[in-house]
Amino acid sequence: MASVMATSFETLAPASKAGASLNAAWAGCIVAALDAAGVRRAVLCPGGRASAMCLALENHARIAAEMVSCDERSGAFVALGLAKASGEPVAIVTTSGSAIANALPALMEADASDIALVVLTCDRPRALRGASFGQMADHCGATRAFVRAQADLDDPRDAPDAVEAMREQVARVLAAMLGAGGDEAASPRIDALPSPCRRTRGPVHLNVPLAGVYDATEVQGVSPDALATAARAWSSACFEPHRNRGEASSPGPREIEERVKRFIARVRARDGACPSSSGGLAGLIVVGAEPAVPHEAVLALACITGFPVVADAASGLRARHGALSPEAAVRGEAGALIVNAFDVFSGTRLADARPDLVIRFGMAPVLPALHAWFESHGNAPTLRIAPFPIAHDYLHPGLDPRDVLVAPSPATLEALARALASAVHGRERGGPAVAWGWRDRWASVAAYSARERRACVRSLAWGEVAAVHRVLNAPGFAFVHAGNSMAVRHADIGYDVRDKAQDFYTNRGVSGIDGTLATFLGSVLARRDPGLLVLGDQAFVHDLCALASAQRVSTPACVCVVDNGGGAIFDFLPVAQAPGFRRAIRNPYTLNFAAIAQGFGLAHRRVDDFAALDAALSDARAHAGVMLIELAVDAHSCATQMQQLARTVGDA
Repeated sequence: MASVMATSFETLAPASKAGASLNAAWAGCIVAALDAAGVRRAVLCPGGRASAMCLALENHARIAAEMVSCDERSGAFVALGLAKASGEPVAIVTTSGSAIANALPALMEADASDIALVVLTCDRPRALRGASFGQMADHCGATRAFVRAQADLDDPRDAPDAVEAMREQVARVLAAMLGAGGDEAASPRIDALPSPCRRTRGPVHLNVPLAGVYDATEVQGVSPDALATAARAWSSACFEPHRNRGEASSPGPREIEERVKRFIARVRARDGACPSSSGGLAGLIVVGAEPAVPHEAVLALACITGFPVVADAASGLRARHGALSPEAAVRGEAGALIVNAFDVFSGTRLADARPDLVIRFGMAPVLPALHAWFESHGNAPTLRIAPFPIAHDYLHPGLDPRDVLVAPSPATLEALARALASAVHGRERGGPAVAWGWRDRWASVAAYSARERRACVRSLAWGEVAAVHRVLNAPGFAFVHAGNSMAVRHADIGYDVRDKAQDFYTNRGVSGIDGTLATFLGSVLARRDPGLLVLGDQAFVHDLCALASAQRVSTPACVCVVDNGGGAIFDFLPVAQAPGFRRAIRNPYTLNFAAIAQGFGLAHRRVDDFAALDAALSDARAHAGVMLIELAVDAHSCATQMQQLARTVGDA
């Protein structure tokens, strides 16, 4: 390992022969630490102060500078997309002054979604703070609320002890990025936000003051001893113990059995007896975005227990091996039954479906119909799977903190499924824990409603719902990213369980439209396979700077923008009846998408019928780079078609 890490300083060797740069040694040491911590990708937002760090990353043998962005906001979201799609930590470099403020939206999303990022803010020397020097700000103060850890490093100093102190600080921060945060609170206050220092993977911040009058590459002498200390190899052992923290701390099978016994005792105390005549449980698994465990582990839990799964499109479960459609379940096929909340809750067929227990993964589900259902059944005993300890969940007012499993391993979830079966049937009988009549009812309702929904969509004329559902079912894309607001809701309704694997991404951490284009571009860069993005015109305008980065993408990347005249989602809210709604809330734009695309050197298609849409999607799959497809729809077609769809499924 030492010999491997030593190559991180190949770029420093020439400098050491002709007057070494202390800044370069400092930056090289930090970049070598990133390498040891598993960082393989970086986004550079250059500036004079960031020059030494940008060059150290650009010239590194094992860290790819995937994007150079003039805009820190879109650059940070590109880094977020890279991290989401790769599952690996990603670095972003910014310069001094207000630059870091532009990266805060991406850090907020990374914090809420436990995405490992390290932001390297390159600063002016500490001696200039408060001395009326320009382009300086409190970098650490800006990020403190959204990072697992941070360090405001000292100015580079030509002394081995100074380099050693810097190494210790960097190691501590990067370990926190991988899950070694400092928050030990098992029961946080009920009205408190999660601590940004919690023990999960997440964003961190290193503030790096660097010397130099004009930029940070100016030669500044460094002694052989300090250079040797900076060049000393990092050991990945500094970071590896924290990577599998969830698995190491997961309860064993015996503890799971005891927990399940206590849980089932509460279920029976609530109902008076085991709920089904067959001894099975009316269990339900609900999965939102960012389920915090591998998809395969959730599907295995569903398969072993037999419990139906209400899975958001954003959960990523609807296009995975082992996911079973309601139609297939009705035919008697085995697997993890995945149902769509719109299909099962739009009507009244399951209004009286009273669960014995609920197992919840991930963030809050998207559709209000599921929230309304939980309002009626929020007292159902709930097992909550979470990446960190939680005090409460607004969908489950009766949640007992003892029933929260923190970062369980797949083996722990399998033990949970087996323990549920044993608690219901006894060890000698075995078999899934589910009451089969319960499962069959969910499958039947979901299959029937899905058929009616699809038939209704096929009958719709050109409009937002019909167009977006057609986009979501387009073949040939390896992954889909849905923007927030209406796009993710369209996906939650129209993205069906499918046999062909397809990854699904969205930014649901803080549920905003910020950075949608840039996050998608980061995913494209990480994956190098064809991607599809669906977003609204407001989300598109909100991230317009990302189009400068889009021109550098060579992989097929289809961006479908719904041109619906502003915030169409507000048409569904009570505020739509308020005076001044159109100007103050819906906020329509007049956009020339063709001119925008041309200005950034991107391909563009405007479509206003199904044949043109199909042709454009086909072209996009074969196009080497980003293609912008403008879905020209009536501004109010979303509300009109959604009402028709809801009536059809609700009355079916």
